[in-house]
Formats: sequence, structure tokens, C-alpha cells
Amino acid sequence: MLGDELGPPGFGDLMVERAALLLQEYQEVNAHLRANTNQFVNWFSFFLTLSLLMAGVFAATPGYRPALGRFAQHYGVQLVSLLMHIPVFVGIFTFRRYILAAHQKVEAIIRQLGYSEDSPIPARFSQWMTDLMAAGYMLSYFIWLSLLFLA
Repeated sequence: MLGDELGPPGFGDLMVERAALLLQEYQEVNAHLRANTNQFVNWFSFFLTLSLLMAGVFAATPGYRPALGRFAQHYGVQLVSLLMHIPVFVGIFTFRRYILAAHQKVEAIIRQLGYSEDSPIPARFSQWMTDLMAAGYMLSYFIWLSLLFLA
């Protein structure tokens, strides 16, 4: 029978193996992106909610300050909260670049497979989503900045 003998693979076999590897890579990029997007959105929501909740509690209890030094007593909580926004902004823009890189990788895989379809990754929506995330943190940042000057 043809094709059942042991020996080196033919040209057709290499093309089938390459297509199978490309499909596997496509599936892994998709699964990785889905898992990371889900995790990122959950953490983003948690920390934004926590930041706004802490700002509300801090603003509602102006007489309460922990027993720290004079500078730390007046400005410590606000400065730490403001500084914690920096890694968040870096994370948002890093995640945005990650989504675009995955989009480009999937498009390259689709082209190598010989299809003329677009990438299923919603790159434009992801840019819009990360813009909204950054706007939410900018709002939180300015709330904490105003608490710095009002305290």
C-alpha cells in the first residue's frame, strides 16, 4: 500500500505536518490570549475597585491617621497610592502591545496556511478597552492627587 511504508516523509507529508503545527500554534496563541485577557480584566477590575474604595474611605475619615511620623502621617497614604498607579499604567500599555502582537502572530499563521481571512482577535476593540482601562485609572489617579492636596 502506498503511504504506509516506513521511510522518509514525502513532500506532501511535510506540508501536512507544517499545517498541523501551524494550527496547533494558532490554538495555543488563542488559548493563551483568552486566559491572559480574562486574568488581566479580573485583576484590573479588582484593583480599580479597591483604589476607589480606599479613596472613599480615606476621604470619609479625615480625622483618622495612623500613628506615623509627621510627613508620613499627612502624605504617606496618598503618595503610596499615587505611586502604585505607575505599574498599573505600564501594565495596561504592555497588555495592549501583547494583544496587538498576538493579533499579528495569528494573521501571520493564517497567511502561512493560505487563507485570506482576518484574525479573529478583536484588536480594535482591545485598543478601545485598554483606553477605557487607562481612563479609569486616570480618574482614580486624579482622585488620589486631589486627596493629596486636600489632606
